[in-house]
Amino acid sequence: MRSFVAVLLLVGAAPAFAQAPAPAPPPEPPPRLEASAQFTFLDTSGNSSSQSLGAGGDVVWRPAPWTYTAKAIFAQAEDDDVLSARSFAGLFRASRALNERLSVYGQYDFLRDAFAGVEQRHVIEGGVSYLAVDRAPHRLRLDAGLGYLHEEHPEDELDSATLSLGAGYRLQISPTSELTYEPRYLLPFAETGDWKFDQDVALKVGLNSVLSLKVSHTLRYTAEPPEGFEKTDRILAVSIVAKMKRP
Repeated sequence: MRSFVAVLLLVGAAPAFAQAPAPAPPPEPPPRLEASAQFTFLDTSGNSSSQSLGAGGDVVWRPAPWTYTAKAIFAQAEDDDVLSARSFAGLFRASRALNERLSVYGQYDFLRDAFAGVEQRHVIEGGVSYLAVDRAPHRLRLDAGLGYLHEEHPEDELDSATLSLGAGYRLQISPTSELTYEPRYLLPFAETGDWKFDQDVALKVGLNSVLSLKVSHTLRYTAEPPEGFEKTDRILAVSIVAKMKRP
């Protein structure tokens, strides 16, 4: 009798064991609207005094299948009340998804950094973007584009068609912390020796649902800078970031 009951229990339980495990829920789509603003201030005094000021912000709007991104960043430094650095950079990008991996984009970016010999730099380009890796915690996007560059220096200017190669990498360390890396290579066809390389590295750690602490490093390299200027500029900043999301 006991053996008969055991057999019935096993037969009844078999369908339950045979069922496939429930699939993992799909990842939540990114918010339709994201906006953030950041502020940096550093003041030192004593044998010498210096002040550093930084501010910026970005907006991302995703009315599928389009994504619009706008960014702006300002940085300034003073040593003993003498202005030693000042730069402003801005970017606007519109991209349209063709499928889950591939998209096309148009982009305009601007740079003014007189202390690096760049009075104005305008770059307009269009290209393709490929999502090479999208598996948590990693996400990697690769860009390639053709465009046009207009750059003004203290004594001359440059106009040229360009080739651009870039990437955007994000490592989601935790639900509130992430590391991002964005390199970009720009080759002017008219002056191939005057190629440029920019990169931004940032670590962001959430403090609460709105505020986070951000440590960032920006590098701008020009292979042939104007006479009297260095090839490389670097900006290291520690900022407080306020972020807003809307579904």
